[in-house]
Amino acid sequence: MSNDITYLFDLDGTLSSVSDEDFARRYFQLISLFANGKVDFEKLMVSLKSALEVLFDRRDGIKSNYELFMESFVHFMGDHTVKWYEDFFDEFYENEYEELEKIVSPRENVVEALKKLYGSGRKIIIATNPVFPHKAIRKRLQWVGVDEKLTNYVTTMENSHYVKPSTEYYLEILENNSLDAKYCVMIGNDYKMDGACTSAGIEYVDVSSIQSIWRTT
Repeated sequence: MSNDITYLFDLDGTLSSVSDEDFARRYFQLISLFANGKVDFEKLMVSLKSALEVLFDRRDGIKSNYELFMESFVHFMGDHTVKWYEDFFDEFYENEYEELEKIVSPRENVVEALKKLYGSGRKIIIATNPVFPHKAIRKRLQWVGVDEKLTNYVTTMENSHYVKPSTEYYLEILENNSLDAKYCVMIGNDYKMDGACTSAGIEYVDVSSIQSIWRTT
C-alpha cells in the first residue's frame, strides 16, 4: 500500500453545486416525460423508488447495485424483461438525460483542487453514491469539467455492492484500490452520507473548508 494521500471526492454538492435532492427531482421529471407512451407512468415512479430503496437495505455484498436494482425494478414493474429495460434506460441516458446538464454547474474551486491534486501525482477517487450506472456518472463528470482520465476510480452501480452511508461502501473502495484508510481523505458536503467515511477510518473534510484540503497534502 502506498503512503501517499488518496483523495475521495463526492459529486453532487461537492464537485457540482446542485444538491442530490434537486438533481433527483429533475431526473424523475425527465424520465417520466421519456416514459410517456412506453410504460405506465405511476407504476414507473413507484417501481423506481422501490428498487432504489432496496439498495439501501442491509446487503450481503453478493449482487452489484446494478444487478440488484434491475432485478428489483423489473420485478416491481412486472411487464417487460431486464433486457427491455436496459434498452429503455440506455435510450433515456442518451437523450432526455442530457437535459440535466442545464442544472449542473461546477464548483470551480473544488474542480481546480481535484485537477491540481491529480497533476501532483495524487490518486483521485470519485466517491459518488453509486445509484446511477457508469454512463450517467461519466456524463455528470464531463458537465463539471472533470475528464474521467483525471480519476483513478469512480464508484458506479456496476462496480459497487453498497451505497452511502454504509461503512461497507467505503470499505469496498479501500479494498478495491488497495488503500489504507489512514492515508485517505474524503471531501464532501453531507456529513451523514460523506462523513460516514469516518466509520471506515477515512478522514472527512467538508467542501466548505476547501483550504484545509491543501493542509492534508
